[in-house]
Amino acid sequence: MAESQTNNEQDPKQLSKPKRILTAEAKLSILTVLTAVVIWYFFTDSFIPKLFFPSPMDTVQVVGRMEGVLVEYFIATMYRVVVGMLAGAILGVLCGIAMSWNKWINSILDPVIEALRPIPPVALIPFFILWFGIGDTGKLILTALGGFTVMVVTTLEAIKHVSPIYIMAARTLGANRLTIYRTVILPAITPPLIGGMRVTVALSFALVIAAEFMGAQSGLGYMIMLARRTLQTDAILVGVIIIGITSWIVDRMVRVIGNYLTRWAPRSE
Repeated sequence: MAESQTNNEQDPKQLSKPKRILTAEAKLSILTVLTAVVIWYFFTDSFIPKLFFPSPMDTVQVVGRMEGVLVEYFIATMYRVVVGMLAGAILGVLCGIAMSWNKWINSILDPVIEALRPIPPVALIPFFILWFGIGDTGKLILTALGGFTVMVVTTLEAIKHVSPIYIMAARTLGANRLTIYRTVILPAITPPLIGGMRVTVALSFALVIAAEFMGAQSGLGYMIMLARRTLQTDAILVGVIIIGITSWIVDRMVRVIGNYLTRWAPRSE
């Protein structure tokens, strides 16, 4: 009894311990970024001409000078990335599940997907401009196509590697096929789908920027293309930095959501 009372007295103290806001890994990551900025400033201020690689101060001045245009172009690019990425990912997961559910659907769709998958979506940009013009429709379809091929293959492979023991156990308990997919297969394939989604995020940014290079009237890719024509390397660098930071933020959001959805799964330290 005395020992249990001691434990009960210690629990509130343990619960009241402040949590560390930044882990050692996070601090090291921040230090790495700061070191890279310092090196960037040192070399561009002393050795590298502004035309070849602008300094941090040059990029900050460009941001202040183009603030209104940057916001407009940023919103245009993010709209294309988010809508195209989500559309392609959702369709890819649904198609992969349907192909694993029915062998006839798999026989019909598998040759088409395998024929499209090796083709770089960027190679189709001239056709998309001819078919849909330089508006958002072609860019959204192109982005969705890239995400679709990634997610459909990820879904199929994840379903194939679900342990048969879990499926047999569910059947033994009387679960029908729909219940097995809902309670066994979908939770089991969620971790691999998060990995596929992270690949889709990076691919979506790349496809949207490439499409904006080829034909657009707005967006960060369009801004970079205009700056390239007049050798405004500081504006080009600002666009590249914004794309990199935004892509990283979206990737972090996917990882946080994935960790929450798979909080039941064991993880290695």
